[in-house]
Amino acid sequence: IIPAHWRREYNNNAHEQAILEKLEKRVGPVMAAHLPRSYGMAETDLGPGLVLDLVRDHDGGISRSIRELITTGYDLPKLKPSFLEFGKFLSDNLILTRSLLDHNLVVKMREDGPGPIFLIDGFGDPAWIPFSSWIPALGHAKVARRIEEAWQRFEKFAASGGVSDELRRT
Repeated sequence: IIPAHWRREYNNNAHEQAILEKLEKRVGPVMAAHLPRSYGMAETDLGPGLVLDLVRDHDGGISRSIRELITTGYDLPKLKPSFLEFGKFLSDNLILTRSLLDHNLVVKMREDGPGPIFLIDGFGDPAWIPFSSWIPALGHAKVARRIEEAWQRFEKFAASGGVSDELRRT
């Protein structure tokens, strides 16, 4: 029923690559403070994949997600200053995201504790009509809402003990 030229196959990797490239042009080098740089697509054994910067801790280890940190018992309130800095970055640069999920945010650890938080997935505004992209006041309100909702989810997740053995099994 729908004409072929109206149908399209959605490619999440290509979509996120386009968003990151637009952000890099608009925001500039400051983007690297909380977002990975895109290096294009590479063929993998699972099909094409988007190549991004790998976030590493001060000791060279791969930075862990907020989900992993909560699950291993890291004290969530210690992440709040870094998370608020991340939220300020998104708001200051009017960077819209999908829901901020604990497995899509990694924390670059420093010797003295948590450093910057990086969004590694979930780029772009999912709205069908992107009013928040067009009207800055709406965009800032949306970013603030996303930050507040995410922190509440993290607190609930931490209170439940993180990823349980039962959850891993299912």
